[in-house]
Amino acid sequence: LLACSGIGFYAWKWELREPVLEVYFFSLNKGRAVFVRTPENKTVLIGGGQNSEVIRELTKAMPFYSRRIDRIVIPSALPAQIGGLIEVIDRYDVEEIIMPKPMATSTVLTQLMKEIRKKKIHTEEAERGDEIEVGGAVFKILFPHEDFKFNKSSVPELGLQISYKSTSAYLLGNLSKAIQKDILKSIEPNGNNIVEFYNSMADGRVSEELLEAIDPEFIFSTKEKTVRFSSNGMEWERH
Repeated sequence: LLACSGIGFYAWKWELREPVLEVYFFSLNKGRAVFVRTPENKTVLIGGGQNSEVIRELTKAMPFYSRRIDRIVIPSALPAQIGGLIEVIDRYDVEEIIMPKPMATSTVLTQLMKEIRKKKIHTEEAERGDEIEVGGAVFKILFPHEDFKFNKSSVPELGLQISYKSTSAYLLGNLSKAIQKDILKSIEPNGNNIVEFYNSMADGRVSEELLEAIDPEFIFSTKEKTVRFSSNGMEWERH
């Protein structure tokens, strides 16, 4: 009886929590992954790191009885950002895949797409200007777009703005300085913001103009220890 009561309380805390936006930045030995839980309890995984260690972090962030992820975002073709998604696709029920419309290629991406087709998961291509509403949060695509001239240092990779009321999280990942400056054309800072970069971004790779426009409350590297931010729509809290 005590065990059942404990499980019931555990499930209640997950299903009936206050409507907040939660963003988990996983610290992985290899690669980058960001997990989002929306105010209406939908889940979004952005990237999956290089290998299956992302599963460990997901089991910490999600209830043990849940094997569903509403959206998976493929940010780029880089193995360090998508290698772990192969096992995630195998273990979890996924409603939809979102990926950049202009996309590079890689052996890992080919393998991942094979698994996605095998499980018959709907795939949506996105580019600058697209807005995707997921459970009370809005995912705005800041990059890429087909008019940008890509080169070896500026590869197709998703830049995202996740907004809930007057707060936003800007996920800039590995975007080059040239791309960051290009994003200036499409951003509309709306209040309290946080900015994420993948790994430690040297001064020469960060656009001061972009950071000045966003004016973030927090700025940090994904390679720190796993950190969770929550927003009630008015301000961010770091946990």
